[in-house]
Amino acid sequence: MGDKMKCSECRFENPDDAKFCVECANPMEFHCPNCKAITPATGKFCKECAYDLSQPKEAASKDLSFDEKLDKIQRYLPKGLTEKILSQRNKIEGERKQVTVMFCDMEGFTGLSEKIDSEELYSIMDQVYEILIHKVHDYEGTVNEMTGDGIMALFGAPIALEDAPQRAIRSAYAIHREMTRFNDKIKQEKVKIPPINMRIGIHTGPVVVGTLGNDLRVEFKAVGDTVNLASRMEGLAEPGTTYVSDETFKLTEGFFRFEALGEREVKGKGESVNVFRVIAPSTRRTRFDVSAERGLTPFVGRGRELELLLDGFERSKAGRGQAFSIMAEAGVGKSRLLYEFRKAVSNEDVTFQEDKCLSYSRDVTYHPVIDIVKSDFDIKEDDGDSEIREKIKRGLNIIGVDEASTLPYLLELLSVKDSGVDAISLSPDGRKDRINQALNRIVIKASQIRPLIIANEDLHWIDKSSEDRLKSLLDIISGERIFLIFTYRPEYVHTWGTKSYHNQITLNRLSNSECLAMVAYLLGTENIDSDLEEVTAQRNLCLYYYFGLEVRQLAVEQQTQCMA
Repeated sequence: MGDKMKCSECRFENPDDAKFCVECANPMEFHCPNCKAITPATGKFCKECAYDLSQPKEAASKDLSFDEKLDKIQRYLPKGLTEKILSQRNKIEGERKQVTVMFCDMEGFTGLSEKIDSEELYSIMDQVYEILIHKVHDYEGTVNEMTGDGIMALFGAPIALEDAPQRAIRSAYAIHREMTRFNDKIKQEKVKIPPINMRIGIHTGPVVVGTLGNDLRVEFKAVGDTVNLASRMEGLAEPGTTYVSDETFKLTEGFFRFEALGEREVKGKGESVNVFRVIAPSTRRTRFDVSAERGLTPFVGRGRELELLLDGFERSKAGRGQAFSIMAEAGVGKSRLLYEFRKAVSNEDVTFQEDKCLSYSRDVTYHPVIDIVKSDFDIKEDDGDSEIREKIKRGLNIIGVDEASTLPYLLELLSVKDSGVDAISLSPDGRKDRINQALNRIVIKASQIRPLIIANEDLHWIDKSSEDRLKSLLDIISGERIFLIFTYRPEYVHTWGTKSYHNQITLNRLSNSECLAMVAYLLGTENIDSDLEEVTAQRNLCLYYYFGLEVRQLAVEQQTQCMA
């Protein structure tokens, strides 16, 4: 019965006859474990239900079993994801992959477990695990292990991702923000525990995938320092922060703002490693904006396609609106072609709007549409409803669009309270039509001021409402100074191919000769080693996005073999 007199506020052990805690003066109350009624802690039986208070309280298991951990992870997996991954198991197992590993650990777990009872502790941990797992899945990562107070997650295996390091950092950023909300909620509920913060460490490196279980857990054949260094980054991180290795920093520089922390000693490494703290996402959003600052590879093999885009733009400038679809597999050069087109028209008096559909926002209604509207009206993330309303009013007045028929639907699109739409009797489809009509009025007015180019990348991740928006836009451009560009992968099937003003461009991989020209540029020499030339052809590396990384890695491999 001794622990029944532990103070519920400060957990101090009090004498059996204490009415108030001798440490913090909190009233001493004991809740019956059976009926939860307040009952004297010194009694042998509950005064409400006669429960035997002398029975030892059943201890909760501190650690989840391995099967319980797997069940918890599986419970939150997005629908259909397991089947999608397991269908590719033969391709995944035995593959050498570059993956990004994220370790996430809760600061102060031991101290927390000493301040609250086990039932409350595991209730809180269950909510924390749910946050961690959801935020990993939101960015198409997978939780590979659950520790006593955190997780280990993978980005790039078993799901192949072309921007795994970015996604890992965005996932970490989302976890920190969600934990802040969670702490606020706990505080409002008057649960007296210290704020819960996560330490997160991220590293990117090579592994060889061994086996992939039905539970999606990946076993590795060879990991080298990859997993270990990610764990060390987490161990170095301060509570509420994310630390990344030099390798992850190099792959994400420009997409995020970092603070360089210098070299740190890391257990198991013979030499110090550079460590960076993630500060915030950068405003530069496309990988080619970032790559251009570092220096792009030569633009080869796409001259004809660029000419087609420029010809289409000339027609649209003359009032014959055009739409171009650029289709290619991942990494072949869709974004690079769009980047070169934008450079080519940079001196034209045009309005250029662009946005990307994101894999982790495919379930967010109107996501790319909202991004463009916010950009058009200079709406910031921290703008309040009144600021948004005034900015839209001002913008509509500048371009001469009727406010009464347009403003309510833009406010509704941006989820501004008291938009005025609720006062209008409309079906869901009717509301969607009015939103599209409002947007179309803005587009037409803007194109009358100067030619308008709208580029939307990665339609294979577009949500249904945004796709309907594009169909509505396509219906009005034929007689306007509007030029539309869409990019997507082969799995996406659109419904506007029959329109006379729509054009399709399909990009294929570069030829071997074009690849070798890029190799020569990257290595700064025309004298390419014959072995490197052969391996380049065998690996079929003719992908714009991956090319620089792969070629430099090949050169290192060749040098290593020569030294062996």
